[in-house]
Amino acid sequence: MKRTIKLRPQDPEAPERKIRLRLPGRLALELDEYRGLYAEAHGQEIDLPALIEGILEQFLTSDRFFQRHRRGSTSFASPALPPEHESREP
Repeated sequence: MKRTIKLRPQDPEAPERKIRLRLPGRLALELDEYRGLYAEAHGQEIDLPALIEGILEQFLTSDRFFQRHRRGSTSFASPALPPEHESREP
């Protein structure tokens, strides 16, 4: 049985987005390793911003609670705000 990586091939025509992100060294190394595995599995290179975007999209798509929320069947409890952030009526 052939195993593949979880991230599907990304659309090369998708517009690039500039992101600024500081990553811990361990995570940066793992992302570089994943980029290599992606290229091996799909036969094409992927740049780091596109890889991060794909991983985030895959994560959000696979988060069942988030998807139920988007469909309106789950409500989020609002976190309690500190008193200085509560709205005050005049």
